[in-house]
Amino acid sequence: MPQEKIRIAIIGAGIGGLTLSTALKAMGMDQKLEINIYEASSQVSEIGAGIGFWPRGWDIFKTLGLEESLLKIVPRPPNDNLYTVFHVRKADQSEGAYVRDIQSIGGIATMHRADLQNVLVKHSNSRIHLSHRLVSFDEGDEIYLHFENGTIATCDFLVGMDGIKSVVRRFLLLNRGLVNSPSLYPVCSGYMTYRALIPAEALRKTFPGHRALTNQMLHVITFPVAQNTLINFAAIITDLSTVGTSYDGPTTVPCSHEEIESLFTEWEDEVKAMIGLIEKPTRWVIRTLMPMDKYASGRVVIGGDAAHAMTPFLGNGAGRAVEDAYILASLLSEGLYSKDALVKIAEIYSNICCPAGNDLIEKSMRAGRILQMVAPDFKDAEEGDAIIPPENLVEFFEQYDKGLDMFGKGRAEKDRNRALEKLRSSQ
Repeated sequence: MPQEKIRIAIIGAGIGGLTLSTALKAMGMDQKLEINIYEASSQVSEIGAGIGFWPRGWDIFKTLGLEESLLKIVPRPPNDNLYTVFHVRKADQSEGAYVRDIQSIGGIATMHRADLQNVLVKHSNSRIHLSHRLVSFDEGDEIYLHFENGTIATCDFLVGMDGIKSVVRRFLLLNRGLVNSPSLYPVCSGYMTYRALIPAEALRKTFPGHRALTNQMLHVITFPVAQNTLINFAAIITDLSTVGTSYDGPTTVPCSHEEIESLFTEWEDEVKAMIGLIEKPTRWVIRTLMPMDKYASGRVVIGGDAAHAMTPFLGNGAGRAVEDAYILASLLSEGLYSKDALVKIAEIYSNICCPAGNDLIEKSMRAGRILQMVAPDFKDAEEGDAIIPPENLVEFFEQYDKGLDMFGKGRAEKDRNRALEKLRSSQ
């Protein structure tokens, strides 16, 4: 008689959830597991524009057999060479000033979020249930999932990859009795961003030789996506008075062209040229999570933004979600001999991924202070001011540069191997 399959439920069909499903298939576990993905939206789609992956994340994609498909959607994959990742300019003045280049081993692979999601869907073998918004769950012999549409489903192991407003995280904490946990809900980070996609050809006609057409820039954050046909544009505004405060309004809203234009009236012409071509700008409130003490309880785990939503200043939020998924899939692949092993797998996953996620939250916040020039040494500087001496500015960006070493030189295999060693020693 064939052995009954263990049922895995993944909440969220974003990058983290789909990578977990893809990894389990690549490791042959889709034949041993019943995997269901539950997505709140009526279609599988990513909000956002460009996304990037450092060599750590790219190596995972290669291991999972995705390289051939991804090479069709990235301008250049990471490798072992030293690349200029961003050209840093101080652009909040009519005559912008070059600061320095940010370099990293391997560079960063940029792509459109929707293109990546399509690749992951094609390589996933899980059943995706659309219009299934989780509202609560109960953990007993089975885990009962209650959805907004009235559906009740059951599983043996629950994975919350359901984003910064994660229902799984909230109930995981409440079920542990942590009713006053600061991690129950996301908080403001002190930053807002204006985002848009700009047609590259329109920019080329308006401003021939514009640096954003070929370079990744850090005056505002720009980089080419969609086979260089679009320019990802993100302009971040700082208001540190909001740090740690709650925010109940919509986090992404359309805004007028006049609103974004008014913020950059004194900036250099390259920035103004891009803003002039934006047709449908959106304003995003950047929120983050307070660090947690663990990502697991019983047979329930969380990962991705549900566990460690962070500011975007290191460009590794999605990369960390991919690492979470890879490590969890590896533990399930090697250690899942029975349902009894699920609690131990969850515990080891948390022991490895929780400290890494918390560390990245903190490092990303520190990086934001540098990129937005709000570190203590810049406390008296106003927009448009010259930073004197200029060497101070170069020095601060050198600190940011060094912070990228862990993405270019480090590899996720080290944490995966640590997780598997813990698993083997516990058996």
